[in-house]
Amino acid sequence: MTLPNELWLPIFEYLPPQSLRNVILTSKKFHAVAIRLLYKHLILTSPTSFVTAHSSLSSIQPSPHALLLSISPFVRTVEQLQEAVAVVSFDGLKPITVNTNNNRQSTRSLFSETKDVYRPSLVADMTLYNTLLSQVTSFTSLRQLVFRGMILPGNFHSIVHDFPHLRDLAVVHCTVPFVRAPPDIDHTCLKIETLTLLDIRATSRSDDDDLNLPRTRLRLLAKASTLRTLTYDHTIWVHRAFTSSSPSPPLTALDVKFPVQKDRPRVPLGFIPFLETLPSLRTLILRNHVPALSLSPSALPALCAISAPFAAITSLSSGRSIVKLDIRDEAALTPLYKAFAAVHSDLSMVQELSLFVGDWDDELMLAIVAHFPNLTKLQIRYVRGGPSEDTIIGMGSRTLYALPHLVSVHIFCIPLPLPPQNFLETNNLDDDTAYGAPGIDDTYFQSMHDIDPDADTSLEHDNGSDDYGIAWNRACPGLRTVQLHPGWVWRRADPTDSWVARPCESGIFGDVFESPPCDARLLTDIIKNTESKARDTGWISLRPSRSLSPIIITHI
Repeated sequence: MTLPNELWLPIFEYLPPQSLRNVILTSKKFHAVAIRLLYKHLILTSPTSFVTAHSSLSSIQPSPHALLLSISPFVRTVEQLQEAVAVVSFDGLKPITVNTNNNRQSTRSLFSETKDVYRPSLVADMTLYNTLLSQVTSFTSLRQLVFRGMILPGNFHSIVHDFPHLRDLAVVHCTVPFVRAPPDIDHTCLKIETLTLLDIRATSRSDDDDLNLPRTRLRLLAKASTLRTLTYDHTIWVHRAFTSSSPSPPLTALDVKFPVQKDRPRVPLGFIPFLETLPSLRTLILRNHVPALSLSPSALPALCAISAPFAAITSLSSGRSIVKLDIRDEAALTPLYKAFAAVHSDLSMVQELSLFVGDWDDELMLAIVAHFPNLTKLQIRYVRGGPSEDTIIGMGSRTLYALPHLVSVHIFCIPLPLPPQNFLETNNLDDDTAYGAPGIDDTYFQSMHDIDPDADTSLEHDNGSDDYGIAWNRACPGLRTVQLHPGWVWRRADPTDSWVARPCESGIFGDVFESPPCDARLLTDIIKNTESKARDTGWISLRPSRSLSPIIITHI
C-alpha cells in the first residue's frame, strides 16, 4: 500500500488479461488503478456482444481510448448485408426471411458459408443500433476509431466531430449510405493526424465527383488541417478532393493502393499534380502495379523513404535523397542492374534496402555493394535457386565487408502463393504481397520481427547458420541480426556476444521502415489483430497485442 499509483500502473500494463481481471477484484486500490487499462481499447463486432455488455459499457470509467466498431443496422437494399441471417434486438434474435425463386419464403442458415468476410451474418434492429450509437458517442476520450465491415451511420460525419481527442480514424471495408440532405460540415477543423480509407463501397460510381454523393463526401475527411499520414485505395481516390485552390494538408506519409492491372497500369487522373503539392512528404508507399510517374524535378523535395513497384522506382528516386528503398514486386536482374546504374548518385545514401528477385544471382551482392555503400539494413527475398553454402560463408569476406555500417542482413527464400481459384480471390488480391511485400495491414511502419514466445526454440534444423555468423564476425563486426530462413533470425548484442537463434513471426516482411510512435501503430494493430477473432463470433474485447494494453476477453 506504500507504493504510489504511478508505479502500479506500468506494472499492471504487463499483465495478461486474466491476471488483470484478478487484480481488479483484489482491492479497491488495485481496482482504481487497473480499471484504467481494462477497457482502454474496445472491440464491438457483433450485436449479440453489445447486448450482453451494454450495462457494463455504460459504467466504464475512464472512457476508452480506442474503439473498433463493426455493427450494422438491417437494411435490405444494401448489398453488403445480403448474407445476414438474423436481426438482433434486446429481446433476442429474429431470423431474416428471404424470397426464393418460386416466391416461397425461407430463412437463411446461421451456418451458411460467408463468401465475403466483411458481410456480417448478424445485424442490429434500429432500437439496438440507436442505443449503440449513443453509447459510442459517449466515449468522448477516444483517440483511435475504426469502422470496419459495416454500413456507416447516416450521421457519420457529425459523429466523428463528437470526439475532441480523436487522432487516428479508419474506415475499411464499409458501405457509405446515401443521405438525401447531407449536412454541410467543415472537416478542416478535425484534429486527426492519421486517416485510412480502404475498400469503400457505395451505390454511386467511384469516379463521380459530385459532392452530394456519399463516397465523394468521405474524401473530404482528408482536408483536416492536422492530417499527416494518409492511406487510401482505388475505391475512393482521396486525392481528387484536392485542387490548386484547396491543397492538401502537409502530409509526411502517403500509402496508396492501386488496382490490380498488370497489363495496363494507369496513373489516376490528378494523382501526379497531387504529389507535386506535397513538399513535406517523407514516406511514399505505392501498392500493386504502378507505371513510371513523370514528376517535375522539384516535386517531393523531402522524400526519403520509398516502397513501390520496380517500374516506378527510377522516376521516384531520380533527383531525390533516398534513405530507405523497398522494391515491392519481382525485379528482373538485368533491368535491376541498369536501374541501379541509372540512379546511382541518387541511391548512394540509401541506408535500408529491401527487394525481391525471382531467380537468385551471386552477382546481385556485388551490385548492391557497389551502388549502396551506406547500407545499414538489407533484405533480399528470392524464389528460385539460392546462394550455396560456400557462397554464404564467404559472403562476409567477399562482399559484406565493404558495408561498414551494416547491422542487419535478411536473405531468404519465400514460397509464392497459389493462383486465385475464383473471381472473389482475384478481386481481393494485393498483387505485390505475392512477392513478400507487406499487405495493407502490415506496413513497414511497424516491426515485423518480434519474438514469438509460443514458437519452438529448437535449433536442430538450423545448425549451419551459426557457422555463417562466425564466418562473418571478423569481416562484419557491426552486424547484429542475420536471417537466412523465413521463420528464424540470428541475433547478438555486440561483437563480443555469441550468435543466438530466435524464432521470428511467420511473416516474411522485413522491418525496413522505422516504427512510428506507439499511438500511430495502435490503429494498424487493432485492424490486423482482430481479423480472425472478432467477425461475428461474439467477441467483445481485444485479442492481446504486443503494442496494446492487456484487455479482458469475454466470449458470448
